[in-house]
Amino acid sequence: MPSANSTADLPDSESPTLQLVQANEAEMIESSTMNAASWRGSLDVNAYLEREAHLRNTNLSRNGGITYWILVDTAASPTVKGVRRILASCETLRKRALLARSDGEVTETICHAVGSVYCNSAFRGRGYAQRMLADLASILDTWQQKEGACTDFTVLWSDIGKHFYARLGWNVYPSTHIMLSPKSARDCAYGLPNTSLLSAEDVEDLCRFDEALLRSAMAKPASSAKTVRVALVPDAATMQWHHAREEFLGERLRDRFPFTKGASVDIASRGRAWCIWTRTFGTTRNDDVLNILRLVVEEEMAVDEQAMPVVVDEDQAESEQGIVAAVAAILEQAQLEATFWGMSSVQLWNPSPLTLKAAKKIEPSAILVDRDEESITSLRWHGKVPPHNTEIDWIANEKSSVAHRHPALIKDDGIL
Repeated sequence: MPSANSTADLPDSESPTLQLVQANEAEMIESSTMNAASWRGSLDVNAYLEREAHLRNTNLSRNGGITYWILVDTAASPTVKGVRRILASCETLRKRALLARSDGEVTETICHAVGSVYCNSAFRGRGYAQRMLADLASILDTWQQKEGACTDFTVLWSDIGKHFYARLGWNVYPSTHIMLSPKSARDCAYGLPNTSLLSAEDVEDLCRFDEALLRSAMAKPASSAKTVRVALVPDAATMQWHHAREEFLGERLRDRFPFTKGASVDIASRGRAWCIWTRTFGTTRNDDVLNILRLVVEEEMAVDEQAMPVVVDEDQAESEQGIVAAVAAILEQAQLEATFWGMSSVQLWNPSPLTLKAAKKIEPSAILVDRDEESITSLRWHGKVPPHNTEIDWIANEKSSVAHRHPALIKDDGIL
C-alpha cells in the first residue's frame, strides 16, 4: 500500500485511469495539510486547518457552495484511512452571477470560481495540474446547473502569470490596481467631506442596493451588438466570507476584532459613495494589506466607467469634482484604517479614471499598476458559442470577486 507521498508506480498524465473526483472528508483534510506550507501564512498547521473549517461554515460555502476536487489514479489502492493518493487538487466556489446580452436583457446564472490549485511537490513536473484543469473544465460545463442547462462562464485568478491558464481556455482580463500608503490623522488632506465608518450590520443592506444598481446598469443596451456583459454579484454572502476570514485572523494574529467594514460619505443631492474593505494578513507584516473589496458611487453607476460618469458639460464637471472628493475621503479613511492595523498598504482593483484621480488627490505619487504575474483575472466561456468577434465584458471586476481562500495558484514552474 503506497503512502500519500509515494512516487512508486505514478501514472502518466494522459492515463485513462486518472479521474477527477470529489474529495471525501479525510481527503479534504489531507489536501489542506499538504498545501498548508504554501498558504497558511503565519498560522501553524492546526490553526490553518481550523480557519479552513471556519470558512466552510459561511453562507457562501455551505450547502454545496464549495466543492473540493482531487485528481486520483483509480487503479491504485487507497492509502492509510481510506485516503487516495492525491496527485493534484483544487476547489470550486459556486457564485451568483449576472449576464446581459446586447439588448439589455439581464439573466441570473451560476458561475464557478476556481481556486487553490495545488500539486504535491513529490508529483510535480508530470502534467497532473494541467490534466486536472482540463478535466475540471469539462465537468464545469454543467456542474450544479439545472437539468439540461449549461454553465455560461467560470473564473479564476492566476498567480503564475498570464499564459498557463489562457492555454486552457481561461482568457486574461484587465488586472490593475492602485496602492496607497497608510496615513496618520495629522497627514490627512484638508477640505474632504466627512466619512462614516461601516459595520457588519450595514453590509447586507448596502449589498442589496448595490445589486439593484448593478442590474439596472447592465439592463442598459450595450454600445455594441457584439457585446455580452457578465458580472459576479457582490452580494452579502461574498462580503461576509471575506469578513469571516479577516475576523478569524485578526483575533488569532493581532488579538483584536476588526469591527469596521468600510466607509461611506454623502454626496450633496447625489446619494452616497461607499466602499467595503477587508484586511488581508500575509506571512509577514509587509504582506498585510487592506483590500477594498467594492467601491460604489450611487446614482452615477454606469457600466463602462465602473460607477463613474463621463464628464461632458459644466454641470457634470462640478459633479465630477464632488465624486472625486467623496472617493478621496473614502480612500483616505482606508489609509487611516491601514495604519491602525499595521497594514503595509491599501489596494483597490481595476479603478475607474475618476477613482485614480481621487487617489492622486490624497497621494500624488499613486499610479496604476498593471499586474502581469499575480492575481491575473481570467474568464472561460462555457456557454453557447457567441457570434464571431463577440466581446465578453466583465463588469464590476473588483477584489470582492475573489471569494476564495487562495487564488488559482501554482507555486513554482516545476509543479506543471
